[in-house]
Amino acid sequence: MARVSDAHLEARRKSILAAATKVFSQKGISSATMAEIASEAGISPGAIYRYFENKEQLAQGCMNSSAESIKSAWANPSAVEMPFDELAAITFAAINTPEEAIDTQMFLERMLIAVREGDATAVAEYREEHERVREGIAFLMQRQFGERLAPFDTTVLGEALYAFYWGARLLKLMYPATDPVAQLAQVQKVMNHAFGLERASR
Repeated sequence: MARVSDAHLEARRKSILAAATKVFSQKGISSATMAEIASEAGISPGAIYRYFENKEQLAQGCMNSSAESIKSAWANPSAVEMPFDELAAITFAAINTPEEAIDTQMFLERMLIAVREGDATAVAEYREEHERVREGIAFLMQRQFGERLAPFDTTVLGEALYAFYWGARLLKLMYPATDPVAQLAQVQKVMNHAFGLERASR
């Protein structure tokens, strides 16, 4: 029997992810079934399990890869070469992509399911991720703004900015016409004023 090529396997995996993303966005993760996803992909339900162990792993695979790389950058700031404001601009620009809206929906549903069902492990993972990103924000701000941050509690500031990011994602989901990039620009103007950077540039 001829060996199936890696290219074919990757193409099949991508088609399953595309089908799952469509079904999850229409029905939600908890309501969607593997049979529905298989039907959308034009394959048998059993074929999906050759690529993904369960629906949870499939949902995780649907998360936008670019969004995951951005999140990884905030969670591992020492490996990031760009300054805080540049990474923030990239992060907020990504909110405008169609994939991000689906990611937001799926992430929120997964988190709400974990809270509702009392999944302590999943909730702990979300909290750990939140803390890493919050600390990453504080780290990158400290690296860029240095002593100008002295009057501020960088941990609380990082928490507030992360909350602002999630607020922008939710607002974009509910009101697609909103512009998260413009929102960030206004917050950056306020921050620059607070840090005395506007006066320094004159």
